[in-house]
Amino acid sequence: MASKPMLSVRDAHARIVAAFAPLPAETVSVNDAAGRVAAVAPKARLTQPPADLSAMDGYAVRAQDVLTAPTTLTLVGQAPAGGSYDHALKPGETVRIFTGGPLPMGADSIVIQEDTEANGNRITVREAPRLGRHVRKAGLDFSVGDSPFTPGRRLTTRDVALAAAMNLPWLSVHRKPRVAILSTGDELVMPGEPVGRNQIVSSSGIAVAALLHLDRALLDRVVA
Repeated sequence: MASKPMLSVRDAHARIVAAFAPLPAETVSVNDAAGRVAAVAPKARLTQPPADLSAMDGYAVRAQDVLTAPTTLTLVGQAPAGGSYDHALKPGETVRIFTGGPLPMGADSIVIQEDTEANGNRITVREAPRLGRHVRKAGLDFSVGDSPFTPGRRLTTRDVALAAAMNLPWLSVHRKPRVAILSTGDELVMPGEPVGRNQIVSSSGIAVAALLHLDRALLDRVVA
């Protein structure tokens, strides 16, 4: 009688995984979500950036005011990160702005500070910027309701950072499986126990447990 061919490791793994279904969802802090598998697609709770922001330190201008260089503008205020200049920019005016600062109304371009010369409130632009230069447009990263993750995705550190930026303190992820490891045999003894003449130290179960602790992706594949 011919013997059956031995099951390959790949086929054995496929049979084991096929026996599992995704585990129920649980809610975890975004701080603890790295490496977990998303159960629900999270949605952004805000728009990022929330407004047009400067990507550089320099001066907010109206591009039509600096079509040629050099051109001198009048400094009328500043817009630091965390602050703003809450007036519309008039022709010939400019506002000192820093990286992350919101553009004042009417401004559409940034002149980096290296391309300017300041003399009191008179700012000379030595190189004309193109329209929209060094501006991060509102919603460039994401908008309210956007969902960049799909269910079943294993969350990376980048994903967790993005979720935090989306103003999400909690995420819905699949519960981790509980794994029991049983090593049986009269010949086995635990490390540190007396070893009889016909016995060996049980090490395979310990190796499997260590693998599960270290290789989180292995558990995630079972979950997802």
